[in-house]
Amino acid sequence: MIYQSVDASATRLKTKAGQLSDLLRVRLHAGEWSGVLPSERDLAEEYPASRSTLRKALAILEKEGLLNGCRSTRAGRSVRVGSRVRRGDTTIKRVVMLTPSLSNSPLLLEHVAVLRELLGRSGVQVNVREAARLGEYKRPDAALQRIAAAHPKAVWILHKMPHAVQLAAHKLGLPALIYGSSFADTGLPSIDIDFRAVARHAAGRCLARGLRQLAVIVHRTPLAGDELIVESLTAELARAAAPPLKVLKHDFNRERLIGTLDQRIFPPRERPDALLIVNQHHLLTTLPHLLHRGLRIPADLSLVFLSNDHAAERLSPLPDRYDLGDRLLRRLAAAVLARIVGDMPASVLLLPRMVKGETLR
Repeated sequence: MIYQSVDASATRLKTKAGQLSDLLRVRLHAGEWSGVLPSERDLAEEYPASRSTLRKALAILEKEGLLNGCRSTRAGRSVRVGSRVRRGDTTIKRVVMLTPSLSNSPLLLEHVAVLRELLGRSGVQVNVREAARLGEYKRPDAALQRIAAAHPKAVWILHKMPHAVQLAAHKLGLPALIYGSSFADTGLPSIDIDFRAVARHAAGRCLARGLRQLAVIVHRTPLAGDELIVESLTAELARAAAPPLKVLKHDFNRERLIGTLDQRIFPPRERPDALLIVNQHHLLTTLPHLLHRGLRIPADLSLVFLSNDHAAERLSPLPDRYDLGDRLLRRLAAAVLARIVGDMPASVLLLPRMVKGETLR
């Protein structure tokens, strides 16, 4: 977990039960549940965790004295912690993060836990709503309006939402902000990495080493940050009179990505000099698979990860990458608090530091 003062013990990865207990603890202290916790069945449906993991998390809270024990799994445990804010009190503020998938992203789970910790101190509750199909609609206005109606008086965080959804949120007048890059015409503030600067820096490092044929893997669904990376890389290569950028677009399907790597990266005639990767899922599939196929990294192919997370720091060879630490979540929490009081925060682009690894020759 990341707190206001970051130290080594605060950033260690916790077990799934520990992470889940963190999520529940913030909601308990915020007074979201009055008297009785929801049943295990209801909590298991809300959080992407097994029943055994949930029970371990509840046991942690029982040991801390926040909950009473419960003989029946159908009944909710009684809450012992004093509610600092009563249910129905107008001082309670609610934030809803709208994302395609929470269960497929361990990193996002950690980000949600940290955000709940940061905002919980101000009595702000953070909920997550998974909406994978929403991003597939060409005109998502009606669907987004139905979702918004279920969460009145909420501030919205849009995460990995395509152009149509961002535009619909603006048209509907939702008090929203973008966790990630916003498209130019949406009119919504965003908190994100400066992907243009990251892409320019990565391209410059490659070109300085004589690596002129570059490829990049981005998400299949058009995302503003991915588009900025492709535009910036394309411009840098054109300025250096290098071969055109090779762009590979994929979702998180392992088999399809492996098939593309075998066809467009592994064969010597198709192989670029360097492969740039934006998303954690693509990195965790690509690097081991290319090594499995016998490629030497970086001797045969250089690789750069344009982001960073804990999983990347445990790979071998260690990827060259770009790290922001906890600055992105801190700025997101500040922007949410500003949106709650009716202010319109300015968009923020943060420049990460380059972390030298072992994948760029």
